[in-house]
Amino acid sequence: MGYSMIKRPFHYGGTVDNVHFCNRVKETKELITDIDTGLNILLYAPRRFGKTSLVLHTLKQTKHQTIFLDFMSIVDTDEFINEYFNAISKSLNTTADKVVDFFKKVLGIRPNISVDFDTNGSPSFKLNFSSNESKIVLKEVLELPYLYAKHHNERVVVVFDEFQEVVNLGIEDKLRSVVQHHEDLVSYIFLGSKKSIMQNLFFDKSKPFYKSVKHIPIDKIEDDEWREYIKNGFETYHKNISDECIGDILCVSKGFPYYTQQIANELFNTTIDTVEPEMVQSAIDSLLEKEEDLFLNEWNHLSQYQKKALKLLIYAKGENIYTKETMATFNFTSSSLKKAVEGLLNKDVIDLKSGKYYFQDPLFELFLERF
Repeated sequence: MGYSMIKRPFHYGGTVDNVHFCNRVKETKELITDIDTGLNILLYAPRRFGKTSLVLHTLKQTKHQTIFLDFMSIVDTDEFINEYFNAISKSLNTTADKVVDFFKKVLGIRPNISVDFDTNGSPSFKLNFSSNESKIVLKEVLELPYLYAKHHNERVVVVFDEFQEVVNLGIEDKLRSVVQHHEDLVSYIFLGSKKSIMQNLFFDKSKPFYKSVKHIPIDKIEDDEWREYIKNGFETYHKNISDECIGDILCVSKGFPYYTQQIANELFNTTIDTVEPEMVQSAIDSLLEKEEDLFLNEWNHLSQYQKKALKLLIYAKGENIYTKETMATFNFTSSSLKKAVEGLLNKDVIDLKSGKYYFQDPLFELFLERF
C-alpha cells in the first residue's frame, strides 16, 4: 500500500489523500460517475468528518478542471467576488499574463485586474471595481467557469466548501440564477458542515436551491476498514497494535476520521514496539486536554436547558428520551425537553438517526461524560 514512502502513517488536520485516505471506495465511485454526467452534488457532514478530503481525492481521479472555494472566511459580497475570481484564475494552470489576457476578453465591463506574487512566485489575482459595479461584476465572475469551459470545450468542476456561510452574504438567489444555466459544462459540488442550514438551503421549497442537487449522504467509515488501515500503518513500521487497542480507539472516535487518525498518530509517535491498553487511554486523555478550550466554549454557548438536555441524552444513550422516568430524573416536561432538543439540533450539536439521538462530535460527548 505504499506506507513506507511516507514519514508517518496517520494524518489529521487539513485534507488527506493517497495512503492517508481510508476507504470511501463506494462514495468515490458514485461521485466520479455523477461528476462525469454533469450532476450538481450536495454533501454535508460535521467538520473534521472528511468530506473535503473525499471530494478532492475523487477529483484527482478525474481529468476535469477544478475550482475550489472555501466560504468560511468570506465576510461580504465584494470579498466573495475577489476570492472566487482568484480561485478561478489560479485553477487555470497557466502564466499570469495569459490569465489576465483571457479574462479581459470575456469580462464585459473591463475591470482593472491586478496580480501580486508571493515570495515563492505564486500569483494572486484581484479585481478592482467601484461599489456601483459590484452587482454586474458578481454576475460576470459567476459566469467565468462556464465561459472557460465553453472556450476550451471541457467540463469544469466547482467545489464550494462550507457553503452554509453563503446565507451571511445574501447571494443565494443570484448564485442559483446563474449556475442553473451551466449544467451542460460545469458541475457544482456544495459541501457544508451545518446540517440544519444546508437542509434549509436545499430542501426548503421556498429557497432558490430547492431540488437543484443530488444529495450523497456520507456515513462513518466501517470499523473493519479502520482496523485494517490502523494495523497496516503500525506494521509497516514494525510496530504492533492489538485488535483490542484498535477497538478502544474506535469506541471513542466512533469512526470519526479526524479523531481516529489523531489518536492513532499519537499512539504511533509514543510506541517503540507494541501499543499497550493504558497507552490508548493516555492518548485519549491527551486529546481531550487539547480540545478542552474548544469544548468549554461550545458548552458555554448553550442555554441551561440545552446543557441539561445533553446530560439527559448521555444518561438515556439517546433513546426513549421522552419517558416519564427519564424526564423526571432531569426535571423536564415534554414541551421543555422538545424545545431544548430542537435548539441542539438547530445548532448541529446533536443529530437524529433511526429514532436515536447522537452527538455530532463524539469527543464532545466523552468530554461531557467526564465533565
